[in-house]
Amino acid sequence: MPKRTFNTLVFSLIAGLGLTACGERMPTVREMCEQEPGFCSDLNEDNWCRAERRQLIISRYLNAQDDKPDHKYYLLKDLQKYSQCIELASGIEHRKLKLKQSHRIEAYLNSLKAINKLARETADSDAPLLLYWHWANRSDNEALDQLLAMEGSKALQTHELQFALATYYAKEDQRKVLTHLYNALRLYKKDQRFNVEIPESLVTYYLGQQDTRQAYIWARVAIAFGSETMNEQQIRTIVNATDEEYEQWQEQAEDIVDELQDGQFKRRPDAS
Repeated sequence: MPKRTFNTLVFSLIAGLGLTACGERMPTVREMCEQEPGFCSDLNEDNWCRAERRQLIISRYLNAQDDKPDHKYYLLKDLQKYSQCIELASGIEHRKLKLKQSHRIEAYLNSLKAINKLARETADSDAPLLLYWHWANRSDNEALDQLLAMEGSKALQTHELQFALATYYAKEDQRKVLTHLYNALRLYKKDQRFNVEIPESLVTYYLGQQDTRQAYIWARVAIAFGSETMNEQQIRTIVNATDEEYEQWQEQAEDIVDELQDGQFKRRPDAS
C-alpha cells in the first residue's frame, strides 16, 4: 500500500471543503473577507495564528450560509481555538512593532466577546452538539442530562457525538470510553472534518493500559492528522521498542490512516 505524506493527507482532507453543497466552488478566505468584511475585521492582521484564523473565517462563512446547530458548534470550537492562540500571541512583546501587539490584544478580546455572544444565543438549544458544548465549556449539567438521555439513539450516532460521550465516561467507565472512541472512528465519513482528539485519546487510554504497541500506533495516526500535542520523538521516549517494531507499527498506523481517510474504518477494540 503506498505511503501518504502528511501534506498529501491534509490536502485530501480539506479538498472537500472547496465545493458548496450545490457543487459550486467555495470562495477563498480572501474572497470571504472581501464579500463580508465582518468575518475578518475583528481578527489579527499579521501572520500569527494563521491556521486558526483561516479556519475561523471558513466556519463563519459556513454558519452564515446555513446557521444549523452543527455549524454553530464548530464555530464555537474554532472561536475557542483562535482565542487560545491569539491570547498567547498577544503576550509576546514586540520591541519595534508595539502596534501589532495591541492589535492581537484587541483580537483576543474580540474573540471572547464573540464566544460569549454565541454561547448566549445557543444556551437554550436542544441540539446534541450544542448540549455537549455547553456542558463541556459552561458546566451546564442540565445540558448533560439532556445529552445522556439520548444515549443509544440515532441522534448521537455521529463521529463527534460519540467522542462527546467518550469524554463524559473518561472518569466513569474506561471500557465505555474505548467503545465510544472506536464508534466515533467507524462513523467518520470521507471528507468530514476529523477530530484529532480521538486518536490522541486512544493514546492516553492505551498508555494507561500499558499497551505500548497500540499507544504508538495511535500516536502515529494522531501525528498524521496534524496533532499539535504529539510528535515522534516524544512517543519514542515513552515507548521503548526495537527499530523493527517501530517499522511494523508505523505500517499498521498507515493502514489505519488510509482506512480513515477513505471512510472505511471498521475495526473494533478487541481486533484492532
